[in-house]
Amino acid sequence: MGFATLLAAIGISIFAALPATTNYQLNSYGFGSGGGTSSTSNYSLEGITGETGGSTSDTSTYALKPGYVETQQANVPKVTLTNPSGYYDKLHFVIDEQNNPSDALYALQVQTGSGCGDFASNITYVKSDNTLGASLNTTDYQLDSAWTASGGNIIGLDPGTTYCVRAKATQGTYTESAWGPSSSAATSGQTISFCLYTSGSCAGGGNSVAFGSLLANTVNNAPDNIGVDFSTNADFGGNVYILSQNGGLKSNAAGFTISSASADLSTAGSGYGARVTGAGQTSGSFTAVPPYDQSADTVGALNTSFAKLLSASSPLSDGSGTVVLKAKPATSTPAANDYADTLTIVAAASF
Repeated sequence: MGFATLLAAIGISIFAALPATTNYQLNSYGFGSGGGTSSTSNYSLEGITGETGGSTSDTSTYALKPGYVETQQANVPKVTLTNPSGYYDKLHFVIDEQNNPSDALYALQVQTGSGCGDFASNITYVKSDNTLGASLNTTDYQLDSAWTASGGNIIGLDPGTTYCVRAKATQGTYTESAWGPSSSAATSGQTISFCLYTSGSCAGGGNSVAFGSLLANTVNNAPDNIGVDFSTNADFGGNVYILSQNGGLKSNAAGFTISSASADLSTAGSGYGARVTGAGQTSGSFTAVPPYDQSADTVGALNTSFAKLLSASSPLSDGSGTVVLKAKPATSTPAANDYADTLTIVAAASF
């Protein structure tokens, strides 16, 4: 009798406390007795008979669910969101696959707002074309290789907005993981900066160029260049345009205009025009546009309608250009001291 009582006490002490350490805890254990699957064209269900007990164990760094199906789930992926180039309409993501198979598929969930991260509202999903949509469809799950090894861009975003993103994975049937940890980044605002000057730098200012005395049958260079500084984060860059009020150097006193034309002034009888003598940038590409991209004394015409002077086809940082004006009067050009023109130079970005 006493021996039986001792065994009962030992049994109680064994099952009163389940295995645990500071890193994990086993809430229950037991043996099931098998199960099976059931499916139609619209769903597939996997079941297991036996114990249904057990509860989730978690810490600040992991969560463990009980059961056989849990062992089939894909590893929970991580994702990193950044704005590497001052984007105003897209952000860059890279998925850490966490050792999932190469054929695993990934879905991305996005929350918008300065306090994002709880994923309780303002939820969208990255669609198969990398835009955002309100629903998540099976076609939106993508192989990591579909984006490239260096990740992909979420496009069509709003300027100056913070976005949070998290990912989940699936591989085959019954394997979809939980959503992983989130990462956040903000788009920049749309930017454009533009400065014109004739005194060496934007800080120096200046808004006029004086030829001085124009020698007949001689190519005369304006003593000061026109400086152009242009930057923009527009996806398609932008352009700088130039327009002449008179279409030439006009004298009211003489009632005569030295007409502007695209020509080599070294051989032309007379003329007036502009040439880009240099262009550069920190990043992007800022280049002269024909007919202003010539050399020596060949110039492009200054017309009474806007013409493209300098151009960038992608985001541009610290673009700069210099423009020289050249004029050549003929020996028959009437003398006067009021030959002048007004140039309008503008910049436009292609957002």
